[in-house]
Amino acid sequence: MRGVFLKIYLAFMVTALVTTAVTITLAAYYRQWSNDSVNLIAPTGGYISAAELILQQGGEPLLLEWLLRFERHPSVNAYVFDDQGLSLLPDPPATVVSYALSAESYEAQVSPLSRSEILVKAPIESAGGRVYLLVVEFMHPLVVFNLPAYLGWGLLASFLIFAVWSLILSGYLTRPVRFMQKTVQAFASGDWHARMDPRSLRRRDELGELSREFNHMAGYIERLIHDQKQLVSDVSHELRSPLARSTVALELARLDAVPDQEEHLDRIELETQRLNEMIEDLLNMAKLDAQQDHSHWSDVRCDNVLQQVVDDARFEHPDSEINLTLAEGLPVIFGDRKLLTSAFENITRNALLHTQEGTSVDLSARMKNGLIRVVIRDHGPGVPEDKLKDLLRPFVRAESARERLGQGHRGFGLGLAIAHRVVSHHRGQVTIRNHREGGLMVTIDLPPAG
Repeated sequence: MRGVFLKIYLAFMVTALVTTAVTITLAAYYRQWSNDSVNLIAPTGGYISAAELILQQGGEPLLLEWLLRFERHPSVNAYVFDDQGLSLLPDPPATVVSYALSAESYEAQVSPLSRSEILVKAPIESAGGRVYLLVVEFMHPLVVFNLPAYLGWGLLASFLIFAVWSLILSGYLTRPVRFMQKTVQAFASGDWHARMDPRSLRRRDELGELSREFNHMAGYIERLIHDQKQLVSDVSHELRSPLARSTVALELARLDAVPDQEEHLDRIELETQRLNEMIEDLLNMAKLDAQQDHSHWSDVRCDNVLQQVVDDARFEHPDSEINLTLAEGLPVIFGDRKLLTSAFENITRNALLHTQEGTSVDLSARMKNGLIRVVIRDHGPGVPEDKLKDLLRPFVRAESARERLGQGHRGFGLGLAIAHRVVSHHRGQVTIRNHREGGLMVTIDLPPAG
């Protein structure tokens, strides 16, 4: 199996082999240069003697002719400078001129990476006693054929090959990882149908195995969630019929009840109503989880919805103070008006349930970081910090409501859970925290339409 480890290992091995090959080639070149330098310098004495003899017999014209013949030599060049430092040949190389005009030392100059590999100079004297300076330039055959340039191009080609190979390998490894990340994010956001790309499934490495295992896990989780939702829906529907019959039986029992039995019948009726309300909430949650069709969604004015919620709350709780602050120019929300109204109502009712007597429930709406932020705050006792994260779960509620309203008016812990589902359904977020001045503050962030 061609695993990811093997691919990465081979990539580094190829790089190491190319680098080693280039290094060995460079080492061989410099070794060859070192071994042959002596052989190049060996005939220097002969060149010096020949130049001096030609200068003495034929003067500068014959010496110039001799120098021009040297220009046709592939590995050796000769240059002569008069006692004024002027070259008998036009435009000598800068390295030769610099070497000729340097200190009077006649040591050879070795520079394997420049054009002149070895430079040697010596004085020669004409028949008239005029002293000239002979500079002999030796070039190794490898230099003549411009091997350093070939090596440079080889290094560049090696780098480009490695860069392209690294790019291909990086794309091959990271492309499925990026797709996996997007798929996991979609699945975590509630898209239970999200699956890995078929191309990732066909891979024969660890990434392919991971993709197949994720799809298997996602399918299993999707079935579990579907079965759970179906169970809640089925149980809720099945309970409605016996509850309806219980209600009818309760009314019939009242016809023949004696006064001592009325209290017990009232209690039964209260519990029956509470059970009906809980079943209705569970059905709403099941419907919300199963809802995928957004064709009925439309633009919703958040300020109008909040105003309606506040008006209804003031009507139901005439003795409570409810404040609403709305920023101007709030954009619309694309969503289900009925569901959004239900979410704000549930949170507002929860705030009214927990706030202290003589205090207010405060609602506000404004723009924050490109989102519509709705804040609903009460002035109650708050919630312990370790319990805050659980308030959005079904059947979880604060103890303050029970203490305030008594056992006969207990909530079910579904209001905030339903509100959380509604907001998440609209790509929003619910945050709960204790206010620094006391009370609980629920923050809803919703994206505007468009």
